[in-house]
Amino acid sequence: MVKKTEEPKMQKRFSNYSKTLLMSFEDIGIDLTVSFVDGKGTVEKGTIADPNMTVRTDSRTIIDIMSGNLSAMRAFMSGKIKADGPARDLMKLQHLLKA
Repeated sequence: MVKKTEEPKMQKRFSNYSKTLLMSFEDIGIDLTVSFVDGKGTVEKGTIADPNMTVRTDSRTIIDIMSGNLSAMRAFMSGKIKADGPARDLMKLQHLLKA
């Protein structure tokens, strides 16, 4: 997901974008903090206080989304993904999840 921010199309879409995302994989007990600063993303293991967005899911769902077998919107609508944060930001991040 973070690697996709390096693609020219995504660089344009994410320029001037600075937000934090906490991803919690409940089935394997891992939290990842994804930080975007001026559109460039970094990932660190662990949690942070007051992220801009929080996404809770399981590892299988993310694998299915990243491989193109499941859309992020369908996963959200079916309850496989639970997200908190501004809808505009969450929709923007959906572009990074497409296969």
